[in-house]
Amino acid sequence: MDFSTLVLLPGMATFAISVTVRPGVSQPGAPDYAARGVFSSNPTDVQMQDGTVFSDQQTTLGIRLAEWAVPPVNGDRIKVMEGVAAGITFWVADTSSDGQGGLTLTLRKTEPPE
Repeated sequence: MDFSTLVLLPGMATFAISVTVRPGVSQPGAPDYAARGVFSSNPTDVQMQDGTVFSDQQTTLGIRLAEWAVPPVNGDRIKVMEGVAAGITFWVADTSSDGQGGLTLTLRKTEPPE
């Protein structure tokens, strides 16, 4: 079964938003380019050892690998072009393949560590 074509492609057509990718790490010197993915940002709470609660956001962009010649890697920049996060530039903090033709990019707004 071609999961990427049968499931991910219609999902992208329905739920994806436009983004601009600055591939500074995956393709140094290459120009920015337009792409798309399914954006999600949800609150997450972590209870610390002393009982206090640390609140954060877990922000992701789900992409269909067949639509990307070179997928983003940690440190690349993603600018959201529409929706609730329009105009915000994130950096890729982590990537995770689903084994079915998709890749989840974990995004952060803060600057990456040097």
